[in-house]
Amino acid sequence: MTGFWAIVMSLSLAGCGSQESENTAMPSVPPSLENVTETKPVTEEGISVAIESSAETDKILIAYFTWAENAADTSGIDAITSASVQAPGNVAQMAAWIQQETGGDLFSIRVEEPYSADYDECLDRAADEKAENARPVLVEKVLDMAGYDTVFWGYPNWWYSAPMAVFSFLEENDLSGKKVVLFCSHGTGGLASSVKDISAVLPDSKIETNVLGVYRDDIPECQETINNWLEEIGY
Repeated sequence: MTGFWAIVMSLSLAGCGSQESENTAMPSVPPSLENVTETKPVTEEGISVAIESSAETDKILIAYFTWAENAADTSGIDAITSASVQAPGNVAQMAAWIQQETGGDLFSIRVEEPYSADYDECLDRAADEKAENARPVLVEKVLDMAGYDTVFWGYPNWWYSAPMAVFSFLEENDLSGKKVVLFCSHGTGGLASSVKDISAVLPDSKIETNVLGVYRDDIPECQETINNWLEEIGY
C-alpha cells in the first residue's frame, strides 16, 4: 500500500475495537492545563461562541470532541465496576499540548444532549447514532470560521470512525480551502475508517496526510510524541 492511506494506516495499531473510549483506563492523571487558553462563551443572536484569540496567532483553530466534556453527571457511576470518565479527557489533553506549541484557539465540541457517563450506555447510544447516520445538535458554533487558515481536529475512535458529533461540526462549518490536521485517541481499532469518513465530507479542504493516532493508554506520556509530530508537519 502506498500513498495517502499507507501513511494513515502506518499510524494505526492493528486490530479493531468497538467504541474506543478515549477516557478509560488512564494510568495517571494528565498534566495541569493551567497555561492553556480557555474558551470564553459569548452569545450573539442566540448563537453561542467559544473562541478566545491567543496572544500568538488568530489563524489556527484546535477543535476537538472528548467524552469527558460531553458526559452527564458522573456522581452516580461506580468507578470500580464501570469505565470511568476522567477529566480533562484524552483528546482534550492532546488538544491542550497542541495549543501550547501552536498558540491556536481551543474549541470544545459539545452536544446539547449529554452522553451517559456509564460506558456501556454511551457505547449503545454511539452505535445507534452511527447506524442512523445521526447529527447530534451542538451547543456552540464558531462564528468567525473564515478567520482561520488551519483547523486541527481531534476526536476519539467510536465504532471504527469518528463520533457523529464530529460530522455535525464539519457540516455546519465551511472548511473549504482550509488546511485540516487530524489527531485521534484510539484503542485497538486504531484510526479505522475515521480519516476516510472525515475526508469524504471535506472534499474541498486540504487534509494533512500525516495523521496522528495515539493509543489511549499512552496519552499521559505522549507530549513529546505530539511535539515531534508537530515539527514534522511544520508547526
